[in-house]
Amino acid sequence: MASLMPLIATVLLFALHGCSANTPDRVRLEGDQHLAGQNTEWKAVGPAPISARHKLVFALSQRNVGELERTLMAVSTPGNPRYGKFLSAEQVDRLVQPDAASVQSVVEWLERDAGVSVARDCEFTRAREFLDCDMSIEQASALLAVRFQEYESAGVKAMRAAGHYTVPTRVAEHLDFVGGAHRLPVEQHRLRPNSTQYRLAKAHGMLSQTPSSLREQYGVGSAVGTGTDDKNMQSVAQFLDQHYLKEDLEKFMEKYGTDFKHMSEVAKEVGPNLGRAGIEASLDIEYIMALGANIPTWFWSTSGRHEGQEPFLLWIQAVANTTTIPNVISVSYGDDEDTLSAIYMQRVGAEFQKLGVRGVSILFASGDDGAGCHKAIFRPNFPATSPYVTAVGGTYQTADGEVGVSFSSGGFSNVFAQTSYQATGVKHFLETSEHLPEERLYNKSGRGYPDVSALSTDFIVISNGFSTPADGTSCAAPTFSGVVSLVNDKLINEHGKTALGFLNPFLYETGYHGLTDITSGCNEGCSGHGFCAQAGWDPVTGLGTPKFTSLLEEALKAKSLH
Repeated sequence: MASLMPLIATVLLFALHGCSANTPDRVRLEGDQHLAGQNTEWKAVGPAPISARHKLVFALSQRNVGELERTLMAVSTPGNPRYGKFLSAEQVDRLVQPDAASVQSVVEWLERDAGVSVARDCEFTRAREFLDCDMSIEQASALLAVRFQEYESAGVKAMRAAGHYTVPTRVAEHLDFVGGAHRLPVEQHRLRPNSTQYRLAKAHGMLSQTPSSLREQYGVGSAVGTGTDDKNMQSVAQFLDQHYLKEDLEKFMEKYGTDFKHMSEVAKEVGPNLGRAGIEASLDIEYIMALGANIPTWFWSTSGRHEGQEPFLLWIQAVANTTTIPNVISVSYGDDEDTLSAIYMQRVGAEFQKLGVRGVSILFASGDDGAGCHKAIFRPNFPATSPYVTAVGGTYQTADGEVGVSFSSGGFSNVFAQTSYQATGVKHFLETSEHLPEERLYNKSGRGYPDVSALSTDFIVISNGFSTPADGTSCAAPTFSGVVSLVNDKLINEHGKTALGFLNPFLYETGYHGLTDITSGCNEGCSGHGFCAQAGWDPVTGLGTPKFTSLLEEALKAKSLH
């Protein structure tokens, strides 16, 4: 390690104030990323010990990313000759895996510049698109030319760069970003609904959702999956120590699953599931299994908070490394777009594309901050803003039907451009809405979200043995996901078709006929309302809420075009 000391000394002098700038020999990969100290949940407590061990994740640049997107749209768009002809995990690997020169460049940098033994201390994912390395803070500082700080939140400590990191120019073209340098685990905050309409509805007892009420609301009735075919599976993804109890799930199904065939156990647990149950995890697993009843279900849990890692990044790697995965994945996790680097979000988007070309539907809760507000402009929520996932907004029930709820996150991305599949719907909204906010508040050329919606207030959840109400688009995501799983089950097992895969091109082209258009309700924004629902697509409820039988009919029509 003695040979590293001159470099370490240079790094510490150069990064005295916690950041390093571009030089002819070094460049920033994530110059637009918020620094760890800007996260109010985590407070700096002092320099990270140089001997402390730390994990860095190197996201190697992938090949053929343009071809990947073209393939995704081809296999996902009804009428295209390739619609439904999904790729295997191995075919995706061959398409996008980094070339040998990129791998060699990154490995040589690690070994020569910081003395990291890649063979001993690092591990590649299957396609070599990610490289995880365990190293000392001294080595991490040498590699990234930045000092590391220790941060603390709720008794948990983590180490991150005190400023923006840089990498050698010769290496920069081979990397998208380095995980473990900036992003810290972010606690999810849910807004309680507070619109006047919502309070009136609740006062008149028109709420309290259970599996039976949701199955009736969305036309599911007694429809269930085959229960034995591993060609159709579904999953929820959990982060930040969110776990469920098997006893809670059994009790929930015993109490609320009496009028439909169901499973009371998950088919597979991936990752840790220990300790007390979390409301989020209990909600997700109970309702995806109640709407997507009798369909094998995975509970995919990712550690990270107590280990100081980036839980969402760990999950992305785990998915990339898994050959056989469920057809539908429901996720209730998000972060503000403006706190993340563009290259990080774009790379995560590429990972979503890789799932889509494999025939996986990924549904994200849109968030619970309405249009959001930060520095007097609206604040979009990622990953819901990614064009390669289906974002699910929220509604609540009134005597006159469903209404968009005020906390339903929706608007327009500041990072991702508006996509072709939604261009017509977004154009119609912008041209016809009578309640548009000031143009300075949002990016009207950005990707619009959410795509769809579902009920999201007063869900009855059993967690740690007790019944409790839950609100948020976290209710909507597993609900809509379960309906999609049922459609897939009918397509695969009764009609010999492939799964729906990436949903959005289908939904915006013809699938919206299988939805109920929600035409009232506004989300919150800056000092007032954000956007308001209307006929057609809108940034509160998307294209609408599911009608199972109609959605299945539209799916069969789309699959019959070939």
